[in-house]
Amino acid sequence: MKKLLYFLGALVLVVVLALVVLVQLVDTNRVKRVMIEQVRERTGRTLVIEGDISWRFFPSVGFTLGKAALLNPEGFAEGATLSIGEASLDVALMPLLDNRIDIGEAVLKKARLHLLTRADGKGNLDDLSELGRQPEQAGSAGDKQPEDASRRDPLVISLAGVRVEDAEVILQDERNDSLTRINQVNLQLDRFAPGEFVPVSLSGDLFRDEIQAKIDSQGRLRLSPEFDRLQLEGLELNMDARGRALPGNKQLQLTGSLDYLLDKKTASVSDMQLTLGALTVQGELSVSHTPVPVVRFELATELLDLDTLMAEWSLVDDAQGEEAEAPAVPVSHNGQPAPANLSFLKNLDLSGTLQADKVLVQGMELEQLRLLLKVAQGKLQIEEAEAGLYQGKIQTSGELDVNQRPVAFRVHKQLEQVDARQFLQAALDVDHLAGSADLTLDLQGRGLDADSVKQSLKGSSQLRIRDGALYGVNIPALLRRGYAQVKGLPLPDEDAVKKTDFSALTADFIVGKGLISTDNLRMASPLLRLHGAGEARLQDSSLDFLLDTAIVGTLKGQDGKTLDELKGITIPLRITGTYQEPKYGLDMQLVFERYLQDKVDKEAERLSEKLGEKLDDKLGDKLKEKLPGLLDKLKL
Repeated sequence: MKKLLYFLGALVLVVVLALVVLVQLVDTNRVKRVMIEQVRERTGRTLVIEGDISWRFFPSVGFTLGKAALLNPEGFAEGATLSIGEASLDVALMPLLDNRIDIGEAVLKKARLHLLTRADGKGNLDDLSELGRQPEQAGSAGDKQPEDASRRDPLVISLAGVRVEDAEVILQDERNDSLTRINQVNLQLDRFAPGEFVPVSLSGDLFRDEIQAKIDSQGRLRLSPEFDRLQLEGLELNMDARGRALPGNKQLQLTGSLDYLLDKKTASVSDMQLTLGALTVQGELSVSHTPVPVVRFELATELLDLDTLMAEWSLVDDAQGEEAEAPAVPVSHNGQPAPANLSFLKNLDLSGTLQADKVLVQGMELEQLRLLLKVAQGKLQIEEAEAGLYQGKIQTSGELDVNQRPVAFRVHKQLEQVDARQFLQAALDVDHLAGSADLTLDLQGRGLDADSVKQSLKGSSQLRIRDGALYGVNIPALLRRGYAQVKGLPLPDEDAVKKTDFSALTADFIVGKGLISTDNLRMASPLLRLHGAGEARLQDSSLDFLLDTAIVGTLKGQDGKTLDELKGITIPLRITGTYQEPKYGLDMQLVFERYLQDKVDKEAERLSEKLGEKLDDKLGDKLKEKLPGLLDKLKL
């Protein structure tokens, strides 16, 4: 046993002495030259090593490389693709005897990675990616290898881990003049083993335009043995963003599984859950890094609260007493907030579906929304949107074209069997109309601000309401009061309930020149028939309608007697005010004129009949034959 110990001790001493001699005899400058030559031979690039190489031999063989840089390939701007402040690596000795290379933790300090994409789409890492595929192609000639070599056990390489400290990553794309910088990058990879999932964590500070974000993420990373695919399971990403382009601080949480294909530059996230303020969505998402980014998605959410989201993302700073400067808000020529800049849609290829159990927008509540959205060549298209809306449903399609200036849009909406009262109360906070409504809208216009839309909007609309009521007016009561005024009778008391029931209300509208107009507004009930025309102004929401009202049923006065005198007379009803506060009233001047004209016509008819009877008795048939011409001349 002692001999064995002596032997092992002697062996260790020999190894240590050998390492000491190795360190003393190795020419580090020669090692640098060999490394530089090998890099140029294999990649065609220039490796610059300014720092020293220092060796370690206990408890493992290792080295530390000082300041070095790998320069950009030809055809790119001068500078380094990768530069490092210090890199260190250890290799265990004993596993070498078993045809294994066990590398300890690789440490990289003060590294800087500059990923550059030229205007033609070529990147400064493309040459290295192509180089990585060459050995696989060369391996097809394996049948020419010596027979004994094929029988050898394969060399097993393992890396205990990778640690990157205080690094910097720069993403520069000359195709769209974008620059993204990530500072203070810290990466911890517990073990590097291609084909296996290993824990990884990453943190850093992101800067892009007027947005800054702190990133913290972790998961389990797998690199395929072919080095062409990265997978990240159990991804947990937290981002705290701020900046002049954002209203306050925004927190983003993302979980899921990431799959990145290196050759296709495509990343996909499955089993994703994303939370950003009041928005939480689940589903799948893929992004292809091409000159025009390609985005595909299938997302779903229980609640899509657009009202809250709009408030959260409003650039108006509602905080009181804060010393921080509020973000700058662009202002248009009329002093109103300028419309959003949507030019980014020109450089985006997006398509996908969004489903929501409930949607809150502008006070309205929709259910079971399904939205098919597409963005291509500067056009945002809603190819299909359907949802439940107050006992009915709404279907929408439309397009927004940012290639035109000002922006052009078109929209088609169809509402079927919607509870008009609930809808109007929620959407406009008015309570003037009830019934089961069908509404069709076909509109187009220019611009995104309210004034531009009102001035340019044009199109058509059709409205059909069944079994409804007008609230805020009792038309039969108005007729009774009008009749009392004409007859000089005491005015009846106003009814406590101001409501007019109807069986049908229809109208076809034309939209244009800042007006919504119709010439065939009709309303029918067992008592009344209304027909008329009018217009509403978009700029001030004012109304101007004149309806001819005819009594077709039995209308009773204050004393209970029927007002038969009003039958056959069209009574003018004028609607003014605004859609928020409409005002109803009889046009009394026209009422008097029509009433008197009706009395004159009836009296003339009575006199004509009476005179005809007398003449028939006294003058006989001969004079009666000549009498109609005389009466016509007298206008009787």
